[in-house]
Amino acid sequence: MLICTPYITLRNGKRLFAHEKGLEAFCFEVTPEKHKEYLEKKEKQKKKDKKKKKDKKEE
Repeated sequence: MLICTPYITLRNGKRLFAHEKGLEAFCFEVTPEKHKEYLEKKEKQKKKDKKKKKDKKEE
């Protein structure tokens, strides 16, 4: 599976945009299993953030 994104985040925390390097996007190959793990992790984080927001409103 080919994943393309307009930027990547470097280890030092800076974002490197593809247009700065003369590209439209950075593309890389990912296995379907890794992609599935990423989506599950992202969904888990979204639920966690939603719960935090709810708890904050109750205060």
